[in-house]
Amino acid sequence: MTGQRTLFCMFLFLFMFTMSRATGQAAPPKDLSRGGTILLLGDSILDCHEGDRRIEVVLRRLLEEKTPGAQWTIFNEAHGGEYIGPKEGTPIGVSTPLFTTVIMGRYFEIVHRHPQVDVVMVNYAANDSKVYPPGAFRGRLEMLGGMLEKAYPAAILIFSTSMYLDPAHSAPYHIENPQAPGFKDGSSRNDYLEPYNQEIRQFTAGRGYRLADTLRRLVAETQRGNWDLRVRADEGDPNDDSNHQGDMRWFDNIHPNDKGTETIARGLMDVLLSPR
Repeated sequence: MTGQRTLFCMFLFLFMFTMSRATGQAAPPKDLSRGGTILLLGDSILDCHEGDRRIEVVLRRLLEEKTPGAQWTIFNEAHGGEYIGPKEGTPIGVSTPLFTTVIMGRYFEIVHRHPQVDVVMVNYAANDSKVYPPGAFRGRLEMLGGMLEKAYPAAILIFSTSMYLDPAHSAPYHIENPQAPGFKDGSSRNDYLEPYNQEIRQFTAGRGYRLADTLRRLVAETQRGNWDLRVRADEGDPNDDSNHQGDMRWFDNIHPNDKGTETIARGLMDVLLSPR
């Protein structure tokens, strides 16, 4: 435990150093009238599907339709199961963190591969919620924002909230080591993730970053009757829905299907292209 505290103190030191070098997004608004380069960071919500169904392909298609003649390049560096990190304890149901330590991890490799980008879109929450409480997640967001400002001082930074699970098509949520304070076992996963989404909303408002409120967009889409936005259990065939009436676990996968992916991509595009 002492070693973990030491690691986190070092992490906080690096964060404070980074923040002392970064004063917010003071650069003039980026001119994206001719397109630009976008970097995606996050977990499996942005790392789903194959080929033309992947979010970077869908997002580029939507951008090209919306901005004829513009040239868009999108690098998707999201990784399934990833959380911001650094690692704490032995979390279950996650993969490696973006930051393995204060000076090592995928983040530094990504920045080295992509030294110049115009936009960074970030989606973390679901896996972070298995590792540390919402307040610690906020600290990670602050650190990541500061690091991105330093690496890409002229870039537009967009942070996204998490997925929404339609209560009529999802099972009660159970987690062995809950990190969200006050969560009652068997409540909805939306309830569990909401404190993390609130941290994202407050963080973006406080730092002046752009917010893609994916959860609220999915809520609005569901309320319009378009609830079919997620893959089925074990990526089952939706045509089998009639054979699973009342089996909420059949609908319980948190990952977006093709419709969900397009809904998320449209939300990211709208935030990127909206006037500031």
